[in-house]
Amino acid sequence: MKLLENISLKDHTTIGTGGPARFFLRCTSDDEIKQALTFAKTRNLEVFTLGGGSNLLVDDDEGFSGLVLQVATESVSIKADGTVLASAGVNWDSLVMECCRRGLTGIETLAGIPGLVGATPIQNVGAYGQEVANVITEVHTLEKSTLRSMIFAPEECKFGYRQSRFKAEDSNQFIITAVGFKLSPSESPIPRYEELRSSLTGDPMWASGSREQKILLTREYVLKIRKSKGMVLDPKDPDTRSVGSFFMNPIVSSAVKDEVASIAARDSTSRPFVAHQTEGDNWKISAAWLMENSGIKKGQSLGGARVSSKHVLALTNPGRATTREILALADLITTTVEKKYRIRLEREPILLASN
Repeated sequence: MKLLENISLKDHTTIGTGGPARFFLRCTSDDEIKQALTFAKTRNLEVFTLGGGSNLLVDDDEGFSGLVLQVATESVSIKADGTVLASAGVNWDSLVMECCRRGLTGIETLAGIPGLVGATPIQNVGAYGQEVANVITEVHTLEKSTLRSMIFAPEECKFGYRQSRFKAEDSNQFIITAVGFKLSPSESPIPRYEELRSSLTGDPMWASGSREQKILLTREYVLKIRKSKGMVLDPKDPDTRSVGSFFMNPIVSSAVKDEVASIAARDSTSRPFVAHQTEGDNWKISAAWLMENSGIKKGQSLGGARVSSKHVLALTNPGRATTREILALADLITTTVEKKYRIRLEREPILLASN
């Protein structure tokens, strides 16, 4: 292992903001991860596990005074029956592409999402009608305090909307080392997202193509949609210098949903209001809808931070923005939405700062 000191984390996040890490270690095996944790324990250092940096904001001034441990393990096993086991450091989109190429369904609409495999259970990554909770079979971990290896079954992960035990009660307690998935070698892709469904049905290949061709076509159209919204990383496009969707779609009660619908009905400039029922009396409302109908505009800026010109949910660093400016713009948005709809949006990205 090569221990680095005072490494700028700007170069390790997709939004490109933040201060330095006091110590930085890139680990290519589980043994190296254990060695890194032992080093941190002897120095009484806090440890942060870094993946692709696609869902991360870092404090500008102090950075992180502990050890940033970058997981770079890259082992992959994909079997014909759809059983997949991938190390945490495997590039997520590369795994999706390879599974699609092999005719496996279950994660094809998760193409183009930046980051690594190890981060997917933490956020319960999802898009366009799929989420990893539906296909995960096991999550391999190392307990930071004991270095004990533990494997969690899906029901033990406590998955929810953009949520898991690894993000909630067990935040920072485990390092995910590998994830197992069970994909289908026989089912055809079923587009559930309206924009994706209409795009696919308009393509002749969707009607006449083989199952394998339809899987690859689904991935292709997902990437087209994501690119149109600035959600596929492109060094030449400032709109992609972000953490992806900054806010989660709020889950609200039926009473709150009805109140929002009532406000929308009185607002002549409001776009049509749509809510989707989740579990019980709960409803999911589009955060983008709430923002746009509260007056938040694409391209709107505050200091060096800017709302994407392609998708209102992405807050971007078009040049030399700071984390402080990104958070100030986020606060302006949450305050604006809350004032009109009495719903406070929650951010998706993690904020890394020293305790």
